[in-house]
Amino acid sequence: MKTDANAIQLDIESTDNNTNSPKNKQNLMMKLATSYSVFLLVILMLLFYLYSLTVKNARLQYENQMQATLMSDVELFEKDLNIMDAYCRQLLQNGDFKKLAKLPPDDPRFMDLGFSLYTELSTDVYPESLLPIYEVFCYLPQSGYILSQNTFISQYRYYDWEKRYSEQEYHNWLKALTSSEYYYQFLPIDNIAANYSKQYYMYIINLNDLYYLNIDAVVCFVLEKSELSSLFTCLETDNEYRNLTMFNQNNEPALSIYTPESAGITEALIGRLVHGDTEASDKYFASVPVTLGQYSSPRTGFTYYYTYPDFETTARIARTQIMHLVLFFAALIIGGVLILLFSRRNMQPILKLGQELQVARQETSHLQEVMDSQRPIICTSYVRQLIKGWIASEEEADYIKAFLGIPDDDSLCYNSLYVVAYNNVTEESEAAAEARTPAECNDLVLDGLQEYLGTPLYCFSPSDRTYAVMLVCGREAEKDLIIRTNEAVVKLHNHLLDTYGIWLLAGIGKSTDSIMNVWEAYQQAVEAVSYTSKNYIFYPYSFIKKDSNAFYYPPELSTKLIRFITSGNTPQVLELFNLLHQENIEERSLPINMLQFLLSDIRNSLLKARFALPQNTPEEEIRALDACFNQHVSFKLCEDIALRLCRLFTVETEDTNPVSAIENYIRENYMDPSMSLNKISDEFQISESYFSHMFKEKTGINFSNYLENIRMNEAARLIRETDTSLNELYLSVGYNNANSFRRAFKKIFGVTPSAMREEK
Repeated sequence: MKTDANAIQLDIESTDNNTNSPKNKQNLMMKLATSYSVFLLVILMLLFYLYSLTVKNARLQYENQMQATLMSDVELFEKDLNIMDAYCRQLLQNGDFKKLAKLPPDDPRFMDLGFSLYTELSTDVYPESLLPIYEVFCYLPQSGYILSQNTFISQYRYYDWEKRYSEQEYHNWLKALTSSEYYYQFLPIDNIAANYSKQYYMYIINLNDLYYLNIDAVVCFVLEKSELSSLFTCLETDNEYRNLTMFNQNNEPALSIYTPESAGITEALIGRLVHGDTEASDKYFASVPVTLGQYSSPRTGFTYYYTYPDFETTARIARTQIMHLVLFFAALIIGGVLILLFSRRNMQPILKLGQELQVARQETSHLQEVMDSQRPIICTSYVRQLIKGWIASEEEADYIKAFLGIPDDDSLCYNSLYVVAYNNVTEESEAAAEARTPAECNDLVLDGLQEYLGTPLYCFSPSDRTYAVMLVCGREAEKDLIIRTNEAVVKLHNHLLDTYGIWLLAGIGKSTDSIMNVWEAYQQAVEAVSYTSKNYIFYPYSFIKKDSNAFYYPPELSTKLIRFITSGNTPQVLELFNLLHQENIEERSLPINMLQFLLSDIRNSLLKARFALPQNTPEEEIRALDACFNQHVSFKLCEDIALRLCRLFTVETEDTNPVSAIENYIRENYMDPSMSLNKISDEFQISESYFSHMFKEKTGINFSNYLENIRMNEAARLIRETDTSLNELYLSVGYNNANSFRRAFKKIFGVTPSAMREEK
């Protein structure tokens, strides 16, 4: 876990030399327990959140389901209302009925017309067949008669003889039939039909509202309460608080279906909507275990209020919550015990790891100190290779630039300053010089160069009291580089002379835009310092007057030419010939005799390179090359011979990186105990760090491991195939110490040399 890693890291950083101290153990224990506890709490909180989200979704689904059920019930109920309305309109289409509604009871046609309609209606079962209607009749206020499918009789006789309703409620019943305030409502008639075993509702429609003519008649539908309730499936619950109340567009109650326990719900709704008593209504609903739903019909404008059990009651959520709380605390307690056990068990390996990391940190710190102490030496070695022209490829040059911190910028220019230090010849200065060691003198000059030329200082000492400095600047600053360097050298000279009695002479070469050609500037600076004197302590190479009676081909250039050719470095060979052509032909215009001497010396250098060709060079190539040497010598011929030699050495190496040659060299000389990075570097003229980097990149293995594998494989071969004494075996594979050999052998093969010999 990431938290564990942070705790471990913090503990390691806070640990001193005594990793196993009681205080550190206690701190580590607390950090482990804290990290595990945080992890446990995060998991428990996540589970609690998922549980809450599940309950919330279930509650929403439950409420949506109840709402959808009511909407379906309301749609069916309103279709029944439409059927009742259609029945009344169909009745109005009968001409005899319209006549009967207008006739008085003493009209001779009244009774005949009434019985005729009674007979006709007796065959019409349309309303009863489609609706939960117990009875339907038409009341004619003009005559006071009741017309139904079963009878045609006066209103009182219908009430008293036919239905046997309560005599005390007759006027209330008649008032309901004649008063418009009771129309289009479901009126309970429990008091009217008190002796009935079932409960009923009256729903009255005024026919005068359905026809453009004045028809003084009403139709009354009598519906059984239980049948009407069955239309609303949302009321089919086990909850005793079942209630459905319908309000019309004027917020007047039109229908109420409820149980005795839920009568207060209807009263609370009426109080809220009709009387505006919101506070009492809210207080009542807070006291009953139900949820109040609401739906407004877009077809009729009626608003339906219905109650259904709370989700918590239905789903028994309280019991579920208690169960989850018990599980939560049980998991918390068990997790705490496990945290304590795991913390104790895992603390020991972490403490051990802390000790190992502490040792590793100390070793790393020591190694870093060693590397920091060796970095100036490595930088000096790289500067030496650049100034001496020992760089074999652009890749190596880029690596050195990155190590020295030189920007990879094509606009940079490079030059070289060559400085020679002398002791002043006065008696006082000689006495001071004798009292000063060479190392102290060297430090004084280097400190002065760094102070006056600036940092970083790219410098190395070719010999005692001589210093070669590589100068790096931009193209704009290159214009006045010589002037600025002259001022710095003069100031440094005056400081050293006045303070320590040290005399400085310096020469500077010509700038170049390639770091691989900085060796030219160094060679020129060495030449320029020869022209310095007491009056001219700083001399640029460009100020030298070229003498046509002497050619320019110092021994250093001859050595460089041979090295460039044998390493297959074609760009540097071309650069060196360009330098020779500019110095001897363009600037000096040598006479023919001096030019012949120059070409003869160049030819001798090329002959040295020719005799250094590998033995496997094709004979035809050598014969063609020798034929070139026998031709009339010219500057162009010398350049062509040099390029041909360079190509032959390039074919041999196959690459400017000498890895293949180094591998062959290691396989041939692995028995040499002095085989090391230093020896390889000197043998192939490359830096140790660059060789190590290049070898690992090309072979995928470190040099030391590569050499060790070759030696161990050869040792195993000698053990299996020869009878070489084990006491002398380590010498045969390049080891000076028998113990070191045995440790390396067991690390590679897992057994000692003697055990492998016994297996044989």
